[in-house]
Order: sequence, then structure tokens, then C-alpha cells
Amino acid sequence: MTSLRLRSLLYVPGHLEALVAKAGKTETDVVILDLEDAVPLSKKDKARQRLSQSTAILFEMGKSVAVRINNDDAMVEDDLEAAAAVRPDLLILPKVESQAFVRQVAQFLHHEGCSDTSLVALIETPIGLVNAVEIAASHDKLIALNLGTEDFSLEMGMEPEWDGLLYPSQQIVIAARSANKIPLGYAGSIANFGNIEAFETIVHRSAKLGFEGGFAIHPNQIHTLNSVFTPSENDRMQAQRIIKAAEQSFEQGLGAVSLDNNMIDRPVIERARRLLNRS
Repeated sequence: MTSLRLRSLLYVPGHLEALVAKAGKTETDVVILDLEDAVPLSKKDKARQRLSQSTAILFEMGKSVAVRINNDDAMVEDDLEAAAAVRPDLLILPKVESQAFVRQVAQFLHHEGCSDTSLVALIETPIGLVNAVEIAASHDKLIALNLGTEDFSLEMGMEPEWDGLLYPSQQIVIAARSANKIPLGYAGSIANFGNIEAFETIVHRSAKLGFEGGFAIHPNQIHTLNSVFTPSENDRMQAQRIIKAAEQSFEQGLGAVSLDNNMIDRPVIERARRLLNRS
């Protein structure tokens, strides 16, 4: 599993150089230099040409860097060549619908010697969701899955809201966990940066589904993502108490122990260990 922190990943249009340094000054874990939806067709070449300078700026600022490429036969080769030249930490793959695209990109990175670049797959269509389990297991370079709620909702003919996105969000978490990948996302709209209170509510509810981080299109969303996807001090203290109680019970030859009138057994202990690892 990756050592990168993936609580928050902020999109920046790859052709707008003025936004790169601003993104680097935020608290986001990863800055994504976007070559896809945020870049008009007429600016695609400029966005590719800007990758080298933008990546250098962000690396100098100590930021992890990702590049989102286009899933389009007319652009994917140019995008991959430009991205491989700057050796980003992550490549974000949009509109993934099968294992083939993931494996194609992974093979290209191997050929280019990009051994330290990992992949994140965005599931944004019904076909992609149906194939999510296979996609999650497609390659070792793939470290995370995310539900692209805006495009997915468009394809489904529904609004990007909790009721419609709950089931597909659960499916993404299940698919990711089945292949020991990181589930990223939240069951709501990424475009909701004006109403931070509503955004925070959705992210809190989504974290309980098993998600470990999410994407942002505006700096206003970053604090919410970082705070929600970081275990609180109370959570860490309780996890430490659980581990301590479990160790004491094992020393006494017991398989389970009571703590605060709750049974502490293997699943509870393992959840506590995972929480401490995340924090």
C-alpha cells in the first residue's frame, strides 16, 4: 500500500499557471494537474507543456503531485508521454470501464521506467461500476478507486445526491476493499464548495461507509476532507485503550474482553489497529 496521504486531492486546471503555486500553499495532500475536464480542447497542448514547470514548483513546495489524463484515443498517448516525463506520484485515470485501460497505462509506465508512479481509477459510468471489482484487481500499480459522482450521475440520469449515490458508493468501497485498494470519495457532489456545512455533512456520512479520502475542486473543501478523514484525538485514545485491553486479555489467555460495557474481540481490535495506522 502507498505511503502517500490521500485524505484530500485538489484539482488544478493544467493550463492555468497562476493557480499552481496557490494550490501548493494549501493543506491539500495531493495537487492534481488536470489535463481532462478542466481544460478546454484548445488548451490541451498548453496544459501538457506546463506539466514540467508546474510539477517542479509543487515538488519544491513539498507537495505530492498527480496528473489526470484523458481517456480518449486521440489524446491518451500524448498525455501519457507528457506525464511520464515529469514522474508524478500519481496518475488519475478517468472513466475507467475495464481492466484493459489500467493495464495499458501500467505497461506504458513500466516501459518508461516510472516505477514510483501509482494509479487511481475513477469509476464514472454504469459499465465501470459493474466492472469495479475486476478493475480494482487489475494491476498492482493501481492503489485506489473513486466514484466520479458528477459524470456517474449524468450517465444515470439522476442528481448527484446522497439517496442515489449511496448504493454505488458502497459498491466502490466493496470493490476497493476486495482488492486491498484505498476507497476514495463521498456520496455527494464535488461541485458543492459554496455550502461547506452541507459538504461537511456529506463527507462525514461518507466516511462511515469506509472511504478514506476525497477529491476537491476548491480550496474551501480541503479543511473538511483533511479533518474528517483524519482520526480525532479521542478516536486515537480510544483505539489505544482497546489495544491495551486486548493485550492484557491475551496475556491472561482470554479471547475477548469487556471495555466500557462493550465486548472487545478480533474485529474491534483490528479496527483499532487500522485507525492507528491511518493516523
